[in-house]
Amino acid sequence: MHLNFGIREKLLAPQLLGVSVIIAIILFYWQPSQLYKAKQDFIESQTNLIKTLTPSIIQNILANDLSELHRVFENSLLIHKNEWRFIQLNNPDNKKLYPIFSRKPEPSDTLIKIKLTIEEENEIFGYVLLYTDWKKARNKELEDIRLLEIFSILLFIVIAIFSFILQTKWIYNPILKLKDLTSQLSQGQYQTKLPVITSDEVGLLTNSIEKMRIKIQSTLDKLTNKEKMTRAILETAPDAIITMNTKGIITSFNPGAENIFKYSADEIIGQNVNKLMPHDMAIHHDKYISHFKNGGSATIGKNRELNGLRKDGSIFPIEITINANHIEGELLFTGVLRDITERRKIEKIKNEFVSTVSHELRTPLTAIKGSLDIVTNSLNIELNVQASTMLDVANRNVERLLTLINDILDVAKLESGEINFTNEKINIISFIKDIIEINQQYAEKHHTRFKCTNCYEDIFVIADKTRLAQVMCNLLSNAAKYSPKDIPVEIFTSINNGMLRVNIKDYGKGIPKEFHDKLFDKFTQSDSSDTREVGGTGLGLNISKMIMDKLGGNIGYSTIEGKETTFYIELPVFKEDN
Repeated sequence: MHLNFGIREKLLAPQLLGVSVIIAIILFYWQPSQLYKAKQDFIESQTNLIKTLTPSIIQNILANDLSELHRVFENSLLIHKNEWRFIQLNNPDNKKLYPIFSRKPEPSDTLIKIKLTIEEENEIFGYVLLYTDWKKARNKELEDIRLLEIFSILLFIVIAIFSFILQTKWIYNPILKLKDLTSQLSQGQYQTKLPVITSDEVGLLTNSIEKMRIKIQSTLDKLTNKEKMTRAILETAPDAIITMNTKGIITSFNPGAENIFKYSADEIIGQNVNKLMPHDMAIHHDKYISHFKNGGSATIGKNRELNGLRKDGSIFPIEITINANHIEGELLFTGVLRDITERRKIEKIKNEFVSTVSHELRTPLTAIKGSLDIVTNSLNIELNVQASTMLDVANRNVERLLTLINDILDVAKLESGEINFTNEKINIISFIKDIIEINQQYAEKHHTRFKCTNCYEDIFVIADKTRLAQVMCNLLSNAAKYSPKDIPVEIFTSINNGMLRVNIKDYGKGIPKEFHDKLFDKFTQSDSSDTREVGGTGLGLNISKMIMDKLGGNIGYSTIEGKETTFYIELPVFKEDN
């Protein structure tokens, strides 16, 4: 049986406890103490009665009048017959003078023994031994005590009941009313305004809840509006927004996804997301989810270009970004997909145009450069200073244009996938030494040199040697351009978590903060004034990043503005199978 110990019971409990404590105090402390006091008073009164007989007792003892002495005691026993049960008188030698034949009464709970010395002016005449029964006095005292007890208990009960009624009126009823109002709030009825119930602490609590209600209502309104806005965005967004769980089961499918994949939401929700992928991608999808659940996150939050599969079986290119979130304790993946068919077409047209123009420009520029070299170096023609300067400027501009065209062609080929990568096993230390040797003359041209500070371990990687050399040459040439004179560019390696990192560190001006996020974009250089001095197309780092992505590695940098910059590339360390 479950007892509901509510607030009224809790208010009543102190009253009941108080009554119990009062009763216990009366019964076990006050009543015994009152009886003890009454008993002491009775003993004192009986002793005083005996003392009133002292003059007669002394007189009769001195007169040796035993008959008169007996008469005094007999009269006293008769007068106090309700209390006195036995009285005995002994002389100083303890010889009994009274009574002669009577015996002492049997002991009882109410029988009291009083012994009094009969003396006058420090002369002892004898001893009186009185046995008196205080039963009647005790019963009368108990009656008075019980009346007082009953009155006290009834008074306290009345006070407790009155207090309980007031507490119920002042505390319980307002709290009960507040409970009913908050129950309405718990059911979502946040429009219910809480009235002023009392002006005490309950009123302050009500006021606090009312403020909370207003805040919740405001927050709910904002959330409702936000939800409506989010729903409107989801329903009107041209991109596909798809949500799935860790098993790859689709849980939401917006109208944009319906338009792109040609499935209705009812057809696809509850199906595996593999249904939207070509077979060669679908077979790897579960592996990606498992990899993420085990701590990997390489593809989360990054844009990737893949292929999608429509309901009619046609395959089309998509750009996808996947994010993971815990919603109500469940891990969900949200993918935002965009059909990039038109973009691919435009990029193809652009790349074809750039490639065509670049090829068309490269042929005449190569001829012009050849002609300039012949005029400058092969013909024994003495040119004046102005003509020589003009030929030198023309030659340098032609070289810059050829470098730019070659970089543009490389970018176009990398983006279109026309460049084939032939991977091989590379001894990275030997490779670095070869690259340093190739570029050392370029470094000397810029009054610096390359110095390998950690080239003593045989470490192997798998990569396309030509393309990796292209990346290294670009990073070394950049470091040489921006390195202060006579301060070497440092090259060193490190290994962490199975990844080899090759670092190229220069002590130049560093990279300004405004260029940090776009350094690997096309036609980006950190300082236009520097590039005017040292030259560059602004495509080298972009090409290097695309090559490292193709090789399955990484490229990055750290910099301290005004002090130093370290670029690095990372590749997995190759380990021989045992």
